[in-house]
Amino acid sequence: MSNYDVCIIGGGAAGLAAAATLKDNYRVCILEKNTVPGKKILASGGGRCNITNASAEGLEETVEFFRGLGLELYCDAEGRYYPYSNQSSDVVALLLASINNKNTKINTGFSAGSIRTEGGKFCISDGSREITADKVILAAGGKSYPNLGTTGDGYSMARSLGHQVNRVYPVLAPVECENMPSLKGIRAKGVATLLKDGKPVDSEAGEIQFTEDGVSGICIFNLTMSIKAEEGEKPLEAMKRYEISLDLAPDFTQEEVAARTSSMGIVTERLAQVIKPADLKDYRLKVKGTKGWKQAQCTAGGVDLSQVNMDTMESLLIPGLYITGEVLDVQHKCGGFNLQNAWLTGIKAARHINGI
Repeated sequence: MSNYDVCIIGGGAAGLAAAATLKDNYRVCILEKNTVPGKKILASGGGRCNITNASAEGLEETVEFFRGLGLELYCDAEGRYYPYSNQSSDVVALLLASINNKNTKINTGFSAGSIRTEGGKFCISDGSREITADKVILAAGGKSYPNLGTTGDGYSMARSLGHQVNRVYPVLAPVECENMPSLKGIRAKGVATLLKDGKPVDSEAGEIQFTEDGVSGICIFNLTMSIKAEEGEKPLEAMKRYEISLDLAPDFTQEEVAARTSSMGIVTERLAQVIKPADLKDYRLKVKGTKGWKQAQCTAGGVDLSQVNMDTMESLLIPGLYITGEVLDVQHKCGGFNLQNAWLTGIKAARHINGI
């Protein structure tokens, strides 16, 4: 059995940021179930890694953290920060280079399944191996993209230590719609509005992508943050209350489009075959549900924030346990905000352990 000062469960964004921030003299181990750390970082932003956003809380801390690693960033017209090289692999490489200079061991292929406290230490096991540590940073991620290793293990570990885990469900995902016409592959600019019981809940402008069974695109992803079942409501019943209204002619008035004999000229010929001019400003789609974990970019729900000191990320129930990233009940819209949450919570946890 190996003993460490700090054990980091998860080699993703939060875990690697924490490891890069911890003092050099700490004996640290990272437990990563994949064969290599940072797989989700590598896949993020279409391989470019949207690190953070100009509107994100703690922006300056994150920018300085990465510049300290030698990574320069740039901000695009929409406020999204990317590595100057536009390569997510550089983000992972520089994080690992920093970690490799420390007294840190990365254990890949270690699927941490259980955690307990014993004799003032934490004991973490994968069923066949066990390590102990004085402090633990739980950075196991959520449940989205399970093929990249995030399968919700952090929630069960937090729950086993007495934490309340709020219901988790996939968000930032394509939406399935009922009786969807054949529009797969068509893209259109417009405004998508989510309706619940006929009343507007949220609205997003951007490119709308039509799929085989619904709609996709960043503006649609963002709307899924508001598609949810209320307390005690069955998810399938809840979905019946939602519709998406598409304004596919946002630069024209209702009177202007209604006077047209065809929608073609504002939308593509194929869309015009389905959508009449009178419907261009309010084309309704009944929500059937959101796509599942394999296509969701983020997990909603997680460890209740009332049980965590959000300044230090230390559990208010278990001293020495730090809960970070997507394990927490924190979720944001697209644009680098969720990665920002991962970096910053990992950094906060490490700084507190450092005594800063």
